[in-house]
Amino acid sequence: MAKEFIPWSREKNARVLARDEAQRAETDRCILAGIEASEKGEDIATAVNAARDKPKRMKNGDDPEDFAPLLEPRKIRADGWTPDMLRAFITALAETGSVSEAARIVGVSRNTAYAMRHRAPHSVFSLAWDVAVQLSRKRLLDVAIERATQGQEVAVWYHGEQVGTRVVHNDRLLTFLLGQTPAPVHPTLPPHELAAMFPTMLAMIDTQLAHPVAMRLKDEREAAEAGEDDDY
Repeated sequence: MAKEFIPWSREKNARVLARDEAQRAETDRCILAGIEASEKGEDIATAVNAARDKPKRMKNGDDPEDFAPLLEPRKIRADGWTPDMLRAFITALAETGSVSEAARIVGVSRNTAYAMRHRAPHSVFSLAWDVAVQLSRKRLLDVAIERATQGQEVAVWYHGEQVGTRVVHNDRLLTFLLGQTPAPVHPTLPPHELAAMFPTMLAMIDTQLAHPVAMRLKDEREAAEAGEDDDY
């Protein structure tokens, strides 16, 4: 026999909504504290625990807009990387398609390059990294098409001596590359627009973009304020 449905009272519904809102506010507060600690090079766990212990509700102006600084473009924490090094790395990556080679050109290790990207995932540097890989893939495809259609001259050896050359066509490489569908680099901008923006990205390579969490909080606050205005 099905259990009888008993609707919540208005008071219980209000308590549940308040509890859920408080939990979400605490989650947002901890995320923002972790982001700030990461950008400053501080201990993330310590910052998150401090934020969890600090009661604060992110609504109706009761709190300072902690996420407001994350909406503004700012400089990334470089840790030994100069803007010129960042530009040189991204340019080399677009030309070679190799992270290891690009890192060697600017005098850092491959792991150091990945660590830099990990520290600034929402930066122009990170976006330019993906665009550079996209450009290098296009260059690789151009080379593959040329080799498939015109062939590549290779040496012919006999008993340890080169006796001539022959043209080899690599159709399998072309078929493989044409079958690849890389994930989109940006959720809204198509590849050709990103490629056109590449010089601009290099110019502002050390800029940190607005953080998605802060953008979500801003949208939610504006939606809540619009809803309150509609009630009048």
